[in-house]
Amino acid sequence: MELPTLPWSQEILIPGSGRARVMLIGGFGAGPESLRELGDALETRVGATVLLAGIARHTGDAREFLRSRSWHFLNEAERRFLGFWGERSDPVLLGGYSTGALLALLIAARHPDKVTGLVLTSPALRLARAEKQVVGYAVGSFYYVALPAALLGSLLALAWGRHRRRVSSSHTLLGALGSMAVVAAAAAGVRSLTVPLETSLPLTRDGQQVLPAHFTRASLVTGSTLVPLQLAARWRLRKLTMPVCLVFGEEDEVVDIRFATLQAASSRGAELHVVPKAPHRVVTLEECHQIVCDFVARHAYNPPDSPTAASP
Repeated sequence: MELPTLPWSQEILIPGSGRARVMLIGGFGAGPESLRELGDALETRVGATVLLAGIARHTGDAREFLRSRSWHFLNEAERRFLGFWGERSDPVLLGGYSTGALLALLIAARHPDKVTGLVLTSPALRLARAEKQVVGYAVGSFYYVALPAALLGSLLALAWGRHRRRVSSSHTLLGALGSMAVVAAAAAGVRSLTVPLETSLPLTRDGQQVLPAHFTRASLVTGSTLVPLQLAARWRLRKLTMPVCLVFGEEDEVVDIRFATLQAASSRGAELHVVPKAPHRVVTLEECHQIVCDFVARHAYNPPDSPTAASP
């Protein structure tokens, strides 16, 4: 029997009883519902107010999603973070899941004075399948470098020919229009290429199994823009000085765990946790909740005159 799918949501706010505030950013291709169990655990055990934020252009509109790029994700996530922080101007504990963890890392690196700590669950620092990385580099290089370079080279050649008076104005114009048409057709062809996304694992809501809102296909061009996001996140991770907690699933089929743990080891003062026999979506498991709640209880902002969050 086909399981029901939860509706799309841009963000979920879970009010807490304490002063601590946490913002968690969801993963690529799905909404923030996969983070709800962790958000509820943080509210119950730590008293934190938790904002679960979806990634930009993850609204259920497939056409909008296929046109999304990593800079849309980062700009929107940063805007939401600054809005959440600005409600009190108190430091926020920031985190995310998978691609959302990369966004959280980059935002924290940009605003270290506004972040008390960083929780990265299954951060996609490098994908487990090398062929996906290769495809990302190839598509991105072709679409963002080779095609513009080819068009520029063609236009320069036509301009040089016109300058040397070896071609007429009409021939130059037709040649320029033809070059632009060829490049535009090639770009449109690349933009139309998509790959299937794996179906999300079921969640439990009110004792019933449901599926989180998710897309079934992603654009290769969109995926290619995640590569520089990964490179920037790896570079920033090594330079962070704030408290960082990284949680991976031992049987993660998406992220290269061995590479990610080596990257984590290079970060000063970072806590590294690998949950035994856990999949990529470790964020829904109790073991992950316990690790994250303990970290948040120790590092969330709790001024002396406010109620101190209880330890889990």
